[in-house]
Amino acid sequence: MEPSFGPVELVALAFDTPRIPPAVAQAVLDVGATGAVTLLDLAVVRRDQDGNIDILEAHELGDEIDLVAVELPASGLTGDEDLREIAEAVDPGTSVLVLAVEHTWSRELVAAAVAAEADVILHERVPAVTVNEIAALADTAASSL
Repeated sequence: MEPSFGPVELVALAFDTPRIPPAVAQAVLDVGATGAVTLLDLAVVRRDQDGNIDILEAHELGDEIDLVAVELPASGLTGDEDLREIAEAVDPGTSVLVLAVEHTWSRELVAAAVAAEADVILHERVPAVTVNEIAALADTAASSL
């Protein structure tokens, strides 16, 4: 039987350093351990000071991110073309952590919606920065009443 995944989100986090900060790497592993999301694929893209691009797939990361206990059920989902496009978009001297994350919590909802022949008429991701700014503005407006 083919695997049945929920919605997948590709996330690229750029850092002004050549290595992914350990706290970020650990947070990725910790969130995956909760079961709310499944880490399907992961890669690190680097662009050195001369503009040269280095793409490290999950199995090539070594001590960059400890993936010994992590199984990536869709390794290769982040394609080379996408990773090169991301690398071209960042400044020299940076690194990018690219994640393919499945919203595991939604598998049952997706299955029920498909069975009910529902149509997805809107699916929009609102970045955390935007949500937090709007929430702060709403809080400020409410406290001024």
